[in-house]
Amino acid sequence: MKPAMVLLAAPLIIAAAPALAQDAFQAGLARFEQGDASVDARALRWQNRARLGGTVPEWDQAQSAWATIERDPARSLAMAQAQRAIDPLNLNALYLEEQALPRLGRADEARLRHAQILILLRGITGGQDGATRERAWNVVSAAEKDTALALLGFTVTKETTLRDSGHAYAVITATPPMGGQPMTIWIGIDALVAAP
Repeated sequence: MKPAMVLLAAPLIIAAAPALAQDAFQAGLARFEQGDASVDARALRWQNRARLGGTVPEWDQAQSAWATIERDPARSLAMAQAQRAIDPLNLNALYLEEQALPRLGRADEARLRHAQILILLRGITGGQDGATRERAWNVVSAAEKDTALALLGFTVTKETTLRDSGHAYAVITATPPMGGQPMTIWIGIDALVAAP
């Protein structure tokens, strides 16, 4: 390609980048919705955050949705689905769906939600134990951090924030799921402290 053609093509390539990113997100999301465990959940979560304008919205109705699950699981499910229409990777909404669906006789869908939750948790932990900065987990929102720790069975007793080498970490002291001695979990929180 001649230099003049490259200069003319550059704006077209730059203009196409958001559309390509959106296509990649939609393709990954479709695989996620089918429960495809091979989807890159770490990349998908970051693409979702970018799609949402650089921040992941808090789910304001979460407490109300959970409060009605026993007496009106259909309403709770509808509230979770409404949140997932905005943020399709919301762990809390997915977990509520997983709990509401069997109450409505929809066990197969509940199993799919469980598989989706596991996909996201693997994306957060990256297969690491979180015991050191080098093996830190990563999150894209404070709600994701809190929900992931709860779903993994940890009881948080202390949390501090640490910055090191241009990165921010939540250093969590938590009791493991089966009890025992508290342990330290490092979680990368660059998304929470950096500008979008």
